[in-house]
Amino acid sequence: MRRLVLLLPLLLSAAPLPPPAQPVRLAILGDFNGPYGSTTYPAPLARSVARIVNEWRPDAVLSPGDLIGAQKASLGDAQVRAMWAAFDRDVRAPLSRAGIPFVFTLGNHDASPRSPRDRREAATYWAAHVPPLAFVDRAAFPFRFSVTLGDGAVFIASLDASGPDVRAGQRAWLAAQLASPAARAAGARLVVGHLPLAGVSAGKNRPGEVLREADALRQVMEAGGVLAYVHGHHAAFYPARLGRLNVLSAGGIGGRDYVGHPGTARSTVTLLTVWPAQGRATFETVDAATGQPVDPASLPARLDGLNGPLVRVTDFR
Repeated sequence: MRRLVLLLPLLLSAAPLPPPAQPVRLAILGDFNGPYGSTTYPAPLARSVARIVNEWRPDAVLSPGDLIGAQKASLGDAQVRAMWAAFDRDVRAPLSRAGIPFVFTLGNHDASPRSPRDRREAATYWAAHVPPLAFVDRAAFPFRFSVTLGDGAVFIASLDASGPDVRAGQRAWLAAQLASPAARAAGARLVVGHLPLAGVSAGKNRPGEVLREADALRQVMEAGGVLAYVHGHHAAFYPARLGRLNVLSAGGIGGRDYVGHPGTARSTVTLLTVWPAQGRATFETVDAATGQPVDPASLPARLDGLNGPLVRVTDFR
């Protein structure tokens, strides 16, 4: 008996450890809508989709919104439906055929809070095209929801930040999501929303184009251990730190100049590699028009936009 007792710790110590979570790769692609009412997209979008499908082959695409060019009252219902059909043809369907799910948030051009028609049509489209994802909460899909990727290794909450107000009720929802068992079990937590916490691009650096009560929302994410808030709207790729939170301004097709840095606009698409076991993420970004790499270290060291400053980082941890 004593011999068995002595051997037991040795046997337990020799038990194989579970393998560390594999990296989860996310292509970041958003803000690619054309002009109001357009059913065609700028040429760099097709090249970006081809790169994602044929070269990167990520675990999912993460989109910070503005998928179509609505948000104009004079557009008829049929035109809005035609734009969603164009998105389906040129973006969702090619990704679906490649087995790459689409995780998204809705932008102001997709589902503006001021346009009940646009929100109705967005809800109709996505009800018919629910992505094959591991949902944690989909009660308010497609306007807000949460999912996991990589067998639970990465948790993503999608906010309705299509306008400048993310009110207390939605902040409470996010706090509850970040405290859920799925979020706590994940090695990395991300939040995606359309409008930014702080100004990135010169053309959008004004009230109404960044989130109001941004500090309150940021504090929810900091308390919930969020690795990064991924947003669109300003169409300028910029990885940064705001307070204790990483933020990724995702860029877009048809970029904008950085605040205080004229002549810096370019279209971009990014591959974000999340390392759940390390609680960090790295990115590979290319100019969507030329295919040339974009080194984060080449970007402005700091942006002093509304609600800023944003301080550039070269990875997230």
